[in-house]
Amino acid sequence: MFFRRSAALGRLLALGLLLLLLSGCAGSAEPEESGPAAPAVSAALPSPPTPRELPPYPPVEVYFDGLLTDRGYLVEGALYLSPEAVSGFFGEELRATVSEDGLLLTGDGLELYAVTGQEYMQANGRYLYTPSGFFVADGRVYLPADAVERILGVSALIRSEEPMQVEIAGDGVHFPEGGEDYYTLHFPEEDLFWLSRIINAESKREPLAGMIGVGNVVLNRVASDRFPSTIYDVIYDRQYTIQFEPIETGGVLDTPEELPTIAACLCLEGYNTVGDSLFFVNPDKGVSPWFEEELTPTVVIGLHHFYTG
Repeated sequence: MFFRRSAALGRLLALGLLLLLLSGCAGSAEPEESGPAAPAVSAALPSPPTPRELPPYPPVEVYFDGLLTDRGYLVEGALYLSPEAVSGFFGEELRATVSEDGLLLTGDGLELYAVTGQEYMQANGRYLYTPSGFFVADGRVYLPADAVERILGVSALIRSEEPMQVEIAGDGVHFPEGGEDYYTLHFPEEDLFWLSRIINAESKREPLAGMIGVGNVVLNRVASDRFPSTIYDVIYDRQYTIQFEPIETGGVLDTPEELPTIAACLCLEGYNTVGDSLFFVNPDKGVSPWFEEELTPTVVIGLHHFYTG
């Protein structure tokens, strides 16, 4: 009898304790807000697409076969085009791979490398002068129009200046002839030898534009009736006096660094940063009044002042 009472009493105490616990939980709950319950969101739903940002450059209308077909950009007065779009006009596909290190642009007959921060690119073993580099907009690569023309063998013709409109012309895509030994096979070996050495000796600590400018002065003299007709003879010209100080110091015989050699290749490719200049001088090392009295200044690049006359 005592056992049955104790068991019954135990059950009553357990039931009371359970009711007490449930009552405490209910009292601590937050009051529910009125209104319909929010629908459950599935984790599998895709995020909305992020709009691609366009660069803050003035757009340029690009036409092909008379039809408005694409958009280019003006960057500090220089025209930029999408090589992928332009090659696509002619049915040629290009593939661009962009990373923090740079750009790889490939096609059936093209391999272009660009390293972030460098002022030049290399296409099929040949150098392109691209001081402003490249950029990506709306998922596509943009290069200077001059580089696009060179690597695709097409022309970008100005249809209108204001607003600027460009017509792409050509009979198809023609990738540049190149190869590892392109410059030694297509130019006299002594031209690259001496041009790279005088650029190295005169301007190896100058910007790339200044290195090209020194090479331009040498080639402008070769083309002028006032000076000898070969690079070697121009460098060693003594008709009036020694023309280049490294001839006297022997610095012209130093093995050139990589960038002056690239600058020499760019000069041979036809790039020009100083126009028809025939002279240059570093005024910090002293300059004859003859420069200012007889010559016309053209441009200043780095420490060098360039002149024609």
